[in-house]
Amino acid sequence: MIRIGVVDDEKMFRDRISEIVVNVLKGEQVQTEIKKYADGTHFFEALSAGETFDILLADIQMAGMDGMELGRRIRRNSPGMYIIFITSYEEYAAESYRIEAFQYILKQDLESRLPGVIRELAYRLEEQEQEYRIVGNSVEKVKLFYKNIIYLYKSKGAKYVNYVTEEGIFRERISLESLLKELDSKIFIPVERGYVVNMKRICRISGDTLYLEKGYQVQVSRARLTMVKQEITRCWGGK
Repeated sequence: MIRIGVVDDEKMFRDRISEIVVNVLKGEQVQTEIKKYADGTHFFEALSAGETFDILLADIQMAGMDGMELGRRIRRNSPGMYIIFITSYEEYAAESYRIEAFQYILKQDLESRLPGVIRELAYRLEEQEQEYRIVGNSVEKVKLFYKNIIYLYKSKGAKYVNYVTEEGIFRERISLESLLKELDSKIFIPVERGYVVNMKRICRISGDTLYLEKGYQVQVSRARLTMVKQEITRCWGGK
């Protein structure tokens, strides 16, 4: 299931963007949930109330919270969301890249460019859905998607790795060294002895502290700090 938010203060464009997305993903046989909002404030309120989205398609010039301010807030709180700005004005392109938007599409190019962008993101998200592991015991087992892991840790001398996720904490009896060989090194990075963080889930870094989604915080060792900052910049810039 791909969850998409469409934000535009003109109903005509909200409906047209949604129609294009539906038609594209219908051809790809991908399940989709689309929710439409007339401004950035209502979208951000939904996000703050617990709604989750994989993709945001947003106009830039809107009354109240405009698309750029919405994008900045999302980058602080939901850094893994793909942002696509759709606007009538070219002058916002540079700012959109500072916010690390995935794409910037002019409304006059909507019909020609949006289908290809949506297909690419659908492919990426489908790949992520295929990356998971089964954890649990003989009584209960859980399919744990890598993309939902915020960070993981293993205490010194412990036999279990703890996965901290959106849904809670899960355990698996496995060595951290073995697990690191399976995880995507472009996304997951060791930041301290026994601690590995999903860089897509980092909201900000201040000093030696990583501020993650859901209010979690993880400290980076002094020896790794420079490397970790470089990798976070690479990961975020690679959206």
